[in-house]
Amino acid sequence: MKSLLWRRLASTALLGACLAGRPAAAGEVVLAHVGPFSGPLGVNGLANLEGAKACIADANAAGGINGNTLRLVERDDEYKPEKTIALMRAAAQGDKPVAFINLLGSANASALLKDGTLESLKIPVVGVTPGADMLRSPGSPWMFHVHASDNAQLARIVQHLATIGIQRIAVAYQDIPFGRGGLEFIQGVARKAGVAIARSVAVPSAGEDFSAIASDLRASNAQAYVMILVPNSGAAFVAQVRGAGDATPVYGMSYVPVKGLVDKAGAAHAVGIGLAQVTPNTDSSSSALIRQFRSAMERHAPAGTARTQLHLVGYLNCRVLIEGLRHAGGAPTPDSLRGALQKLRVELGGYLVDFAGGNVGARYVDIGVVTRDGRLQY
Repeated sequence: MKSLLWRRLASTALLGACLAGRPAAAGEVVLAHVGPFSGPLGVNGLANLEGAKACIADANAAGGINGNTLRLVERDDEYKPEKTIALMRAAAQGDKPVAFINLLGSANASALLKDGTLESLKIPVVGVTPGADMLRSPGSPWMFHVHASDNAQLARIVQHLATIGIQRIAVAYQDIPFGRGGLEFIQGVARKAGVAIARSVAVPSAGEDFSAIASDLRASNAQAYVMILVPNSGAAFVAQVRGAGDATPVYGMSYVPVKGLVDKAGAAHAVGIGLAQVTPNTDSSSSALIRQFRSAMERHAPAGTARTQLHLVGYLNCRVLIEGLRHAGGAPTPDSLRGALQKLRVELGGYLVDFAGGNVGARYVDIGVVTRDGRLQY
């Protein structure tokens, strides 16, 4: 009873704090970013935010969208699902955004779906990480997933391993919806590819102690390890597996940042780690999208800000949202924006986004390998 009362009081306090926000002024469109800017996924959340801010500043510098200036409201949910719900409801009431952007966390997104928050608020969300299929099918008609799914990433990894002759793998998965769903999928796709899963081990949410797990995996005699882990857990996994002298090839998903790997595991241990990617390489200027992203970050992000894949995700989600606003008219509403997004098909400098017939915009997946200078090559 005391716990329930505390949660209600906390939610009320959060609501009151957020209602201090102001709705849009004339000629202004409000967007809201509720995400983890602190806590275990703070690195990801802040990078997404910085990328989105650069995108918005770039759009405003060019005259805005359909004559409107964009304003971004940001709220830190600390990677806590109950806080995500409270902050989104409070922002909807106090700031009146036409859209939310960069939703991050499988538990957080699952809580929104279970609670019916989006159906209640009737405000679209553009860009959801991770790409767990349980969040997409059926998902919500108010939730727009810009990037390829987790299943697409895992299928690409297994396909690659099978192609190079790997027949036995071990899987370390986060014991949260993101990880459990990924394990279930990879079991099926590995079987079809003729790849056996020698061992699968659960990792607590945001866990970083792999001393026992590393020994367990090594004893499996797997030819490669696949991580279905959040950023801090993935970096810790590599650090401890390599630190124990285990040179077994390791593959992970796009959520594990290269910088996090290098910082935690060291450059020598990070070399050769394979990471699935759902966006073009920020270290290559071969696509117009990346050149535009770099230009926006250089002009509008604070000096010294990195230009990582995580920043690109935030920037790209914002670009898609802006394209939706272009088609939603001079006085966009959440409902008119949703309608525009549902019909959106746009080529963003070498990256195709097409929501026709569903709520997933892109299918791009590649595998990058960490180089000796701490970059991704693909």
